[in-house]
Amino acid sequence: MFLNQTSHYALRAMTGLVRAGNSKPVKSGELAEKTDVPSHYLSKIMRKMVEAGYVRSQKGHGGGFVMNIAPEDLRIIDVLTASGFDIDEQPCVFGWEMCRNEDPCPLHPVWKRLKDSFNEWAYHTTFEDIRRESQDIEDKFKR
Repeated sequence: MFLNQTSHYALRAMTGLVRAGNSKPVKSGELAEKTDVPSHYLSKIMRKMVEAGYVRSQKGHGGGFVMNIAPEDLRIIDVLTASGFDIDEQPCVFGWEMCRNEDPCPLHPVWKRLKDSFNEWAYHTTFEDIRRESQDIEDKFKR
């Protein structure tokens, strides 16, 4: 698809944090291990999530990351945007320097349908949806 590595990692990290619950802060190393996100990369991503206000960082003994927003109020698009992803900034799939509705490439109409579907999903899917729909999957975050 058209998500970059940072976006993938941001979605993994936030899903891991949501699935861990808010009973206690999740340590960075634990979150990195459970989500298979390299710890140095996770630090950058979580800093962006803290700056966006989606996560709180607690320092010291017993510290870690805690959700600062209810999962039902956090959408996929929010995390993607906070991680630096912008679907409208993606290059032309056909390789043209400039591709837009007014001057479309040959793939533009079908690619636009995909982008529109992606936007619909990203704007209307919350992390509560993810948490709820993944309850039947083996819970790797509670082991």
